[in-house]
Amino acid sequence: MEYEVIQPPFTLEFRNMSREEAIRYFNWFMEQIPIRIRVLERAVQSTAGYEDWQADYTPASLEKLGQWFCEHVATRKRTEEEKETIYSKAPEWFRSVEIEDWELTNQTFSLAIDIGMYLSRVLEKNCPGLRWVMVKKPRSDADFQQPVLVGVGKPVFNPIAILVTYAYGIARRSKGPERLKELYDIWANLLVK
Repeated sequence: MEYEVIQPPFTLEFRNMSREEAIRYFNWFMEQIPIRIRVLERAVQSTAGYEDWQADYTPASLEKLGQWFCEHVATRKRTEEEKETIYSKAPEWFRSVEIEDWELTNQTFSLAIDIGMYLSRVLEKNCPGLRWVMVKKPRSDADFQQPVLVGVGKPVFNPIAILVTYAYGIARRSKGPERLKELYDIWANLLVK
């Protein structure tokens, strides 16, 4: 597979970003969507058996893409130092929770970002009225200062958070290839109600 990992020029610690930095990230993110979809399309097409896959923004395209993603989610061993850092930033009660010995690879995180961007575009093309916003408050919101898609309803769709969670599910073997299309169906319904 030919693939270029995304390199955001930001810390991605959204709660610690100034508002100006968050706005710069939002603008950078929006500019990256068409670029990263092209990178994703080339990566998928460079894989044997997927040469004919097209980023055509149809819900049906998500079925084959979900299969491809499942074949490319990878993990690496988590270091003791990484575990200690997680514990040091966590509340006291969390310190008794056992942290898994593995983490997703940087390439997998990058693929999750790219596929999240693509899934967002599929939603936008097929569900009129969706728009991108940056969550500005409250600071405690899980999506604080991140780009999200909104529609007429209350739910917000954070494509990166959703796809990273899906990648963890694939790595744990609790989610399969059909989940990507299911995510589209779920969110297409939630965002237009």
